[in-house]
Amino acid sequence: MNFRLIVPLLFIQLLYAKDISFVNDIKPILDKRCVVCHSCYNSPCQVKLSSFEGIDRGGTKDEIYGNRITAMDPTRLFIDATTEYGWRQKGFYSILDDLDGNNNSLMSILLDQKQKYPQSKGEYAPESDTLACSKDLKEINKYLDDKPYHGMPYGMPALPKSEHEILIKWIKDGAKDDTKVDFTKPKEIALFEEFLNNSDIKHQVSARYIYEHLFLAHIKFPSSENFYELVRSYDKQGKYAVPTRLPYDAINDKFYYSFRKITSTIVHKTHMVYHLDEKKLQRYKELFIKPRWNEEPYLISYDSKIAANPLTAYEQIPAAARYNFLLDDVHYYIMTFIRGPVCKGQIALNVINDHFWLAFKDPNYDLTLENGFIKANQKNLSLPNEYGADTPLTKTFDYYKYDGDTIDYYKNKNSLYENSSSKLDLKTIWRGNKPAHNDNDAILTVYRHFDSASVHKGAFGDTPRTMWVIDYPLLERLYYSLVAGFDVFGNLQHKLLVRKYMDRLRIEGESNFLEYLPNSSRKDVFNSWYKGTLAKYLVTYTPSKNPTALDFQSDDHKYEMIDKILNYTKTKKDRLNHISNGHKQMRILENYNTKEELERSLKDLTLFESIKNFKEFSSHSFNLAYIRFKIKDRYLVYTLVVNRWHDSVAFMFNEDERLDSSKDTVNLIEGFIGSYPNYFVTVEQDDIPNFFKILKDYKSDESKLAKYFILRSDKNFWQTYDWFQERFNKEQPIDAGLFDLNRYYEKTFN
Repeated sequence: MNFRLIVPLLFIQLLYAKDISFVNDIKPILDKRCVVCHSCYNSPCQVKLSSFEGIDRGGTKDEIYGNRITAMDPTRLFIDATTEYGWRQKGFYSILDDLDGNNNSLMSILLDQKQKYPQSKGEYAPESDTLACSKDLKEINKYLDDKPYHGMPYGMPALPKSEHEILIKWIKDGAKDDTKVDFTKPKEIALFEEFLNNSDIKHQVSARYIYEHLFLAHIKFPSSENFYELVRSYDKQGKYAVPTRLPYDAINDKFYYSFRKITSTIVHKTHMVYHLDEKKLQRYKELFIKPRWNEEPYLISYDSKIAANPLTAYEQIPAAARYNFLLDDVHYYIMTFIRGPVCKGQIALNVINDHFWLAFKDPNYDLTLENGFIKANQKNLSLPNEYGADTPLTKTFDYYKYDGDTIDYYKNKNSLYENSSSKLDLKTIWRGNKPAHNDNDAILTVYRHFDSASVHKGAFGDTPRTMWVIDYPLLERLYYSLVAGFDVFGNLQHKLLVRKYMDRLRIEGESNFLEYLPNSSRKDVFNSWYKGTLAKYLVTYTPSKNPTALDFQSDDHKYEMIDKILNYTKTKKDRLNHISNGHKQMRILENYNTKEELERSLKDLTLFESIKNFKEFSSHSFNLAYIRFKIKDRYLVYTLVVNRWHDSVAFMFNEDERLDSSKDTVNLIEGFIGSYPNYFVTVEQDDIPNFFKILKDYKSDESKLAKYFILRSDKNFWQTYDWFQERFNKEQPIDAGLFDLNRYYEKTFN
């Protein structure tokens, strides 16, 4: 008998002779092969396989990202229901129950189908494909009759026989869960829970403010390898989280702030790490408890007209304390805008450019923090989130009101700075928590990967088209508009109004930057960002007449100002992607033996004309690719980021009409960028010259790329995925999580 057949048979015999453990046998398979698509709100059919509770919950035909006139009931795992019965009452159906009397369930049928038809044919785009979300035997049979190559894993190679058999046996044996509940907590938690649950009014208000900013955080304590989340719970252990729609909704019964361990598999697209230790607790006391407040502390109303806007709700707390609280972890807060409630976000993200940098006002020079300015502008600083998840249709036209408020706010802020003895010079720019250190967060880079995005400490890429300067009122409104007050289960009106309001906030950040330029160039620079006849009717920009406090030596005021900010904050320029004057391209080498040689050629790939034809292909096909180069016995990993050019991002529809692939840019970053790889690329040492030649001489022939660009149908796909995932885990042991494959390049080729 063939030895290669004996081993699987022996494995299967041993398998049937023992009890299968969900924790030890099943979960590792699901994590590697299923959670990569089934882990968030964008999971097909809301089937979430990152925990047993998600498997037990099952699926539904209700689409979270669908357009609806009325809000839907939230379906957050571990919050909105905690039992199988509770989920059935909410319309979820089982994917484990026997359908035909032979212990065949939806899950086992889809897994078996892939074994019968292992090929991937055509195109697969889980987030945009019309999925049946079959709930019974009749529906699943019809679906697979029509689409026999749509078994699971969807559009990927089938599971190895041994892994398939163990999953099927576990399902048919009753899908038992042996996860042990562990309520032990790190020692630091008791100190924070004591602080947050202190009955003193000053503590109560501070705790509410802190919770509303940390409710999405994956909290890391120094004495534990686990991650925790901060919840409002009916019990002190955090077992029974209060199911409010939003973090500032009222709770009528007694509750506790509690930290509970995150038991679901960590996926990178929602993994936002926030560090807590005793030093941080002292910082909270220093910011919130020790200072004298603006008023005698009082409990805040939960009325949405107040609670939805922190500038109104928390006016009793000194604004400088709140701003310093945000700046202490500003990378985390910007990350929540991107990885928060919207983990599928093309409509939400088309409000920003593909690549830009952020800087922040120094708290000591942010004049909006002083003299009652925020209180005097409460009407101008209102947020559309006050209307809630079921925003009335008539309120969607309120963006015209917000435009009027915007103009009034700009005028008032311009006047504030005009009448101040403090001028807008470089000292008004925040220099970060750790000036001159590699992890300084004075400058942040935002990459939009079309329908996802990422944020990074430092100035990645070459000098971008746009830059924002964020002050306290803008930072707080960004957070409450996109995170604390954004309801992913809300109606279409809610989402449209938040999207349109984000236009105002984007322009506000850009305007803050433009105020540093000479008055004569501000409008011209702004207009260069909003091309097209329609754009001028959709943007509201009110430059001041205040003169700049800086001296400019060149005619390119924008780029010179960005350079000034980088130098002042001691932010290093990107060694691979920043192109200095006088840079000369090098020829492609016949052999590559060092990292330095490789990176010289990688730098050339970022030049505008270097890979013109390839950029047209990449622009329409992918935004993010992870590349592995092998040199000698060393592997080097880089992320290829495609920044798509938009003539304007002022209009939410017909985005394709405002794209210009001839102006796209390509950045190459060492390590990993983003959560949704569209391609894995592998290049052996001897192939490096040919790889570069193909990119530079690309002639619209995808077959030449197939040797290096791994298709979803490649027989070695899972092996390649595992390598990149393990490398990511090794490089970033705290911040890493599973990559998401929902947006992997959709085409397959035989």
